[in-house]
Amino acid sequence: MIDEVEKLEVDAVDFQVACRRYTIHATITRDRQMPVVDEFVLRLLAILDRVPSARLRSWFGFSNAEMETVLVDIARRGHVAFEGEDIVLSAAGRELFKFSGADDVPRVVEVAPLIADVWFDLVGRGMVPRSPARPGDYLVKLQEIPGARELPEAFAREAFEQNFRDYVRRIRRLPDADAVNLYSISNVEGGGYGYQVVEAGLALDMDRLTVRPTFGEAAENSAGFHRLAIAAGDAWQYASAPELSSASGAEFERWTGDDRLAAVLTQPDNIDFWTAALVRTERAGSGFVPTLGATYLRRNMQLFIALVHAAGPAVPDREIVWARPGGTAWGRTAKISGALTELRNSLSKSEGPDVETTLLVTRSTPKPHRTAHKRFFTRGRLAPQGHLPPNIEILLVPDVAAMINVHVKVGRHAVPIGGLVTDKKRLGRIGEKLRPARREGWEDIWQAARRETD
Repeated sequence: MIDEVEKLEVDAVDFQVACRRYTIHATITRDRQMPVVDEFVLRLLAILDRVPSARLRSWFGFSNAEMETVLVDIARRGHVAFEGEDIVLSAAGRELFKFSGADDVPRVVEVAPLIADVWFDLVGRGMVPRSPARPGDYLVKLQEIPGARELPEAFAREAFEQNFRDYVRRIRRLPDADAVNLYSISNVEGGGYGYQVVEAGLALDMDRLTVRPTFGEAAENSAGFHRLAIAAGDAWQYASAPELSSASGAEFERWTGDDRLAAVLTQPDNIDFWTAALVRTERAGSGFVPTLGATYLRRNMQLFIALVHAAGPAVPDREIVWARPGGTAWGRTAKISGALTELRNSLSKSEGPDVETTLLVTRSTPKPHRTAHKRFFTRGRLAPQGHLPPNIEILLVPDVAAMINVHVKVGRHAVPIGGLVTDKKRLGRIGEKLRPARREGWEDIWQAARRETD
């Protein structure tokens, strides 16, 4: 069992998965809870066949009026009949025990049609939920298995039957999933092909000092999804972390005033140094709040936005500058779009509708990945060679707040760790570093990308 320290979510990754849609026409049944008194009356009648109403009333300790109300209600639904002074179970009442199972509890079962568009992935051949996220070049793409596009409708029918419980819990997320059962399938129609986005967290395993993708418990309990998860883990291994720069520790300390990451940056394979880095707390009056994990994780973005709101309406530049680290592992998730939108909206509320967004890219970022997030940012700039350490990441709202992460290599990947800066002098220093004015070697990579496609 992994303890709480070893379950730390430090990043996120989304996988773009080729899928095929099947439309399934089925009939489902749904168990409905019966009033307790009604249930006991029906169970007694199922055992005794018939019971005088007076005896039934004495067993429950009801008055004549109370017993009459119960029996009339059950009779109105057709579950009992009156034969003189006796109460007997009707044919409809006996039907309630058809689905009772070993507990002999009468069940009210509703039958309803179901028309479901179900996506089966072409990697593990399991069901995947429809994702609101759009496919994009920045996501990690999974390769289809050979021949996966030839899956017949019979495969979808059998898979849906065998994994119906997984469908209602994980795909449809029905609140009463355990009460829903598959009665029959009348037709299956093969549909079009497309992509779905499968989300994963990235967890720091403190026992092995590795970073690995993690999926929800319900997903990992599905056989088909388990195959997909293995393929996703293999694909993630090809994403590269930024190189560890010897200058990153000094730069981080200069911009944040925090020297507590020096040890783990020097020896990133030392568990004790990692533990010390993870338990950092805020120092009073420092203008620095320690954080763990990617800037775009919700917990970190909420802290950042709270600082923006606390600063009030006086945001001078209405600008967001995001300097990404090198390598190919950063920002491989739709969370970056959501975080940027949320931050932009928080600035817009206080300063108006137009907020400029700039992505700064280091030259250690491979060319295909420099423009992967183009649709999220107003501008994209390539920094001069050596301008920033490749494993430093900065999210800045000038003169308001900055979030600075050092990406510390752990195995083949890296863990972002850093903090929030509000000290005005340090913010000015950071802003000057990220401002391209009067500096040689900056390039407009959005403009360069347009020229290459013309």
